[in-house]
Amino acid sequence: MKLPHTVIGCLLLATAGAASAQGFSLEGAVIDSRTSRSLGVINERGDINALFRAQKAMTFGILRSAGISLEQLPPEVRSRIERFATTNLEAFRAFSEGLDLKDQGKFVEAKVQFARAAELDPNFALATEQQQAMPDVNLGTGIQTRAVMLAAAGAAVDRGKASFAVDTARAVAALAAGQSVIAVTLPSTTDPAVASAFTTTPPGSGTQYVPNIVAGLAYTVTLPSGTSASVASAAEWKSDAFRLDGTALAGLGNAAIGFQAQRQSASAVPGGSTALTDGSTAYWGSWLSTPTASATVTVSGQTLAAPQLGQVDYAYADATRTMPTTGTAVFSPAGGSLGQVSGTVAVNFVSRGVALQNLGFSIGNLSFSGLNGSAIYSDRIASGTFGGNYTSGSCTGCAAFTPQSSSFGGSFIGRDANGLVFSTFLLTGGGGSAAGVHVFKQP
Repeated sequence: MKLPHTVIGCLLLATAGAASAQGFSLEGAVIDSRTSRSLGVINERGDINALFRAQKAMTFGILRSAGISLEQLPPEVRSRIERFATTNLEAFRAFSEGLDLKDQGKFVEAKVQFARAAELDPNFALATEQQQAMPDVNLGTGIQTRAVMLAAAGAAVDRGKASFAVDTARAVAALAAGQSVIAVTLPSTTDPAVASAFTTTPPGSGTQYVPNIVAGLAYTVTLPSGTSASVASAAEWKSDAFRLDGTALAGLGNAAIGFQAQRQSASAVPGGSTALTDGSTAYWGSWLSTPTASATVTVSGQTLAAPQLGQVDYAYADATRTMPTTGTAVFSPAGGSLGQVSGTVAVNFVSRGVALQNLGFSIGNLSFSGLNGSAIYSDRIASGTFGGNYTSGSCTGCAAFTPQSSSFGGSFIGRDANGLVFSTFLLTGGGGSAAGVHVFKQP
């Protein structure tokens, strides 16, 4: 049964006292959305033990105020309305708390409350359903949120709708499981309003929006010999192979390909963010590991944690879906784990050439300058991964430094290759090494 352009608002107020004196107050308002006119206010009060029957009475009262006769309701509809989802007050309270947490995007906490409701009342099917629908990550303002909302917006626009609704909890759970949320075939129109609904899928490509990211990691591990080694990498990751906690990177990898890095119980320290010219955002930060609260990384099949594993630095952003084939661009440092960064990275999108131009930066007490090098980015990967060795440069604080024995790499980010995540590994002499990751972007 469809309500005639009516918005319904309800408020539940429960009063608590001694077990024998607990009571409730229910108030509901029915508003005609066309005229903003109130169609009536429904009130139910009584002993807490009568709460669930009062809810049903209130539901029918709201329907009457909206002009819907109970006799008009099909028997199966009326039967569903009259059916009690639960009569366990504590289960109902846990379920209500779960709904509130779900609305805040706190899916991990909501899942706990739904599970508690289902445990208190095993016949509370709605609580079990909500528990199973909750993802194991909280929803912040990161890439998964944009992927869900943009996909839904694209589908709505494609159907000629001006508005849309999406259950973000279920959508994020589907993304985390590597499933498609909404498969959208883009319209052939060149209308900017339609094309802007898709930040990284080329208009007219007919492909589904896939929220891949480029993520870079840099960390140092202590080897069994007592020496330390630094590691840095940057690569593109598919939607089922990364996890975010708000805007902080929480993990890379999955069961199929192996888990490369997981924050686990280590503290997440946001480093910063920068907006790219396509409207997306790049983020960077660190995981701080201690023996009692450590992140993990997997190197050559061996999983390492503190005290072997020290601080893990990361940077990530939306992966470029299709590299430009014309023009050139110059990228300047924006933020990341490298300190006092200078110089630029020049890219020729015709020849796919990447040129490092007089880069300089610090890592700890080491200062590098005059770093130059060149590479060709791959056309086999949408985000144009590249890598190479430096051809010149110097280091202050290194025991010895040979640029040709140190390397760099990266991948492009943003809809039109508006930036890149840069990684570097440097041999510093005497068996030492240093590494870092950084975001560069077009001015």
